Amino acid sequence: MGKLLYFFILSLNLFDAPYENVVRDHDNINCLTFKCTVHIMSNVNNLRFRCHSRDDDLGDVTRNAGEEFDIRFCLHFFGRSRFSCHFYLDSKQQEFNVYELAPIFETQPYCFEGYDNLECYWKVEKDGFYIPRIFQPQPSDWVKVYDWK
Repeated sequence: MGKLLYFFILSLNLFDAPYENVVRDHDNINCLTFKCTVHIMSNVNNLRFRCHSRDDDLGDVTRNAGEEFDIRFCLHFFGRSRFSCHFYLDSKQQEFNVYELAPIFETQPYCFEGYDNLECYWKVEKDGFYIPRIFQPQPSDWVKVYDWK
């Protein structure tokens, strides 16, 4: 009975592990589920933002035009992964989820599925936030989804 209770408590701890596991060396990590990279590309100077999940606060970030910020993580086993970012540009701001759970057997419109990974893309412009219509988009393949507030 003691061994059964031990394995029950151990399994609860494994399945209630942190929602995401933010990783530095994305290529050499073994995930039980998909690996995900959220690419945030800046086409403006002095873009400030802060991204977080339930378990990870990635701190304050500043990017200039042509620079990118990547969030790399393992998707939560039960699909509860979510990252939110609060963006600031001059006196404007906006906050939204840059990655969240999609309905089963679907991916978010800003993500593209590979063999064992998701690649998600956001582009920040002076007039708002864009996502690509296709993988490896050309300049005309981006669609605006959010305005600055």
